[in-house]
Amino acid sequence: MILLQTPWTPSTAKDALSRVIEQALQTVIEPEGTLVLLPHGDGGPDQAVSESDVVAALSALAKTHSISLCGSAYVIDGDGSSRTVGYLVNPTGELQIRMPKIMPDLIEGFTDTVSDASQPADFPVALTAEGQVGILCGEDVLSPHIVRSLITSGAEVILNPSRERTDKLFDIRQKARQARSYENLAYVASASASSVTIDGKTNRLPTATAVAEMWGTELRASSDESFIVGDIDIESLRRRREEPMGNLPAIVRMRLYADGYAQEASNAPPSPASRKEWIAAGQEKVAASIKPARSEDDRIDRYDAVLGQTVTRVALNPDHLSECRQENLKTALYVVGPFARSPGVKLVVFPEFFLTGAVSQLGSSLGHIASKIGITFPGPESDQLAKFAQDNKTFVSGGVFEFDPAWPDRFFNSAFIFDDNGNLIHLYRKIHCADVFGRLPDTTPGSVYTEYVDRYGYDHLFPVADTPLGKLCTVICFDMNFGETHRAMVKRGAEVIIHPTSEPHNVRRRGWDIARHVRAFENTSYLLTAGHGGEFRGEGLSFPGAMQRGYSKVVNYDGSLQCIVDGPGAVPLVGSLDMTALRRARSDVKGNLAAWDDPVVYAHKYAADRGIRNDAWAKNPMVNPYEDAAEIKKVIDIYQRDNVYIRAEGAGNKPAIDQSMQAVV
Repeated sequence: MILLQTPWTPSTAKDALSRVIEQALQTVIEPEGTLVLLPHGDGGPDQAVSESDVVAALSALAKTHSISLCGSAYVIDGDGSSRTVGYLVNPTGELQIRMPKIMPDLIEGFTDTVSDASQPADFPVALTAEGQVGILCGEDVLSPHIVRSLITSGAEVILNPSRERTDKLFDIRQKARQARSYENLAYVASASASSVTIDGKTNRLPTATAVAEMWGTELRASSDESFIVGDIDIESLRRRREEPMGNLPAIVRMRLYADGYAQEASNAPPSPASRKEWIAAGQEKVAASIKPARSEDDRIDRYDAVLGQTVTRVALNPDHLSECRQENLKTALYVVGPFARSPGVKLVVFPEFFLTGAVSQLGSSLGHIASKIGITFPGPESDQLAKFAQDNKTFVSGGVFEFDPAWPDRFFNSAFIFDDNGNLIHLYRKIHCADVFGRLPDTTPGSVYTEYVDRYGYDHLFPVADTPLGKLCTVICFDMNFGETHRAMVKRGAEVIIHPTSEPHNVRRRGWDIARHVRAFENTSYLLTAGHGGEFRGEGLSFPGAMQRGYSKVVNYDGSLQCIVDGPGAVPLVGSLDMTALRRARSDVKGNLAAWDDPVVYAHKYAADRGIRNDAWAKNPMVNPYEDAAEIKKVIDIYQRDNVYIRAEGAGNKPAIDQSMQAVV
């Protein structure tokens, strides 16, 4: 694939691009059919031309050079207004994809254009020599839901013609493209021009042309060079998509979110058509998205949080779990105790499994000892945590296995929050977990979805606690890979996302860590990750294993790093939260992406029941349907049947990783 940074317009395309394309093709061993991605066309909306002119210019170039060619431009809409549309033409000049832009021109500070921000979107894909591709113009790639919808329509490569400018969010927008690649097992190719000329004035633009691949790495242009050549190994991607481990597009529980999206979708109001109208619409959206704050008398707008990175002892005998929990609890409280007593510390966060460690080594279906594995609320451990919160006048959060007698023979992977009076004010049950691999036999709400929602209501899936510290929510470990869960919390008011985790140190850690920063940015929320600093996995061990290596961190609401524990061990990490600054950032109509999120765009795609099905474990809790990743494999088969995934050449050779299942999520 070739990505150009050369400015172009339909009228200048032949002269401006032909020589660049010729030189670029000379660097390719087999140039015929090569996919070339152009940046967004030069000029402003007042220089928009007819769609036929744009398609004619692209088609002529494609036929001349025997290439597939993709680009976007401002074009005249049917009612005379301007809009951005992305196009793909094949080597014979035939138009294969027409994809209108969905999001407004946020980076440009809004423009006199219309867009499809409040309309159901089609997500067309087309097969090229580089793989099955789809187009997302400009800021559309920043929406996790829009990207997910394109991926589950069959895209292997996302083409992102864009125009980038340097501002405070420039770097994190580039990371968002990497995150989209990792969390969707896809290539994301973005081309941005090296300059732009508007009203006769030319300005240089930052280098923002890059190709991101499925492990979160990228090839990035290093200067204002005319083009870069990206290596798209589509067969490698297809083989990777056949493996169940970490196959996030197959694992996502899309149908679980669909009922909420159906309720939240707008009535498709007409698109604004001018910069002034877009700004006014944005101000309304921002005002509607910011939930009323408490009175100043009952609000703490600046405070510290301590993340208690712990080293946990893991019992291998179910009869020793209770004793192990007490020892781990004592150690955890010791780690954070001196800091929790500080008047400035108002929130303490512990990791996932900080009382038990994971229990996967005990078996794949543990319903018969669910009451031994999980703690209860109230109960011996939870009562001690509540007392610690009350004694230190601080909120306390963490991740635990939970046993609820209302669900006999089941246990949940849950996160809690106690307030500074020791009251349990929040209990979230993990939506995306290692249960789907048959490795961790906890029950997730999606596995018993119908009964769960009937009992508690849909909003119970995404609880948010309204506190003097702001609106707090939790997500747990593997949830980090799914932007849908975080956005659901933020749509319900969440400002601080607490993330107890127990992540393994393996090839996926980079992708998870990029996602951590992107989740904070795309939701304008603080993100607090408390992770394990190691585990004593087995009784009598005198040294901890290094599979969990800490890296607890506080991520600011703009996606920037505030502080981090840079390795393993038991460490208290103190960060600072400024809620006034966060709320100011949320009032920014350009930067508050969540305010522009209208499920009407993609609700129909989530209703299509892609990914792991609901109610997969609604029957006998003693019989685990996820054994050997069986449900993920079913989804992969369905995706291949429906051309969401394309079979790799030589498919039938079962991947070794599919046999071993040793990789932990």
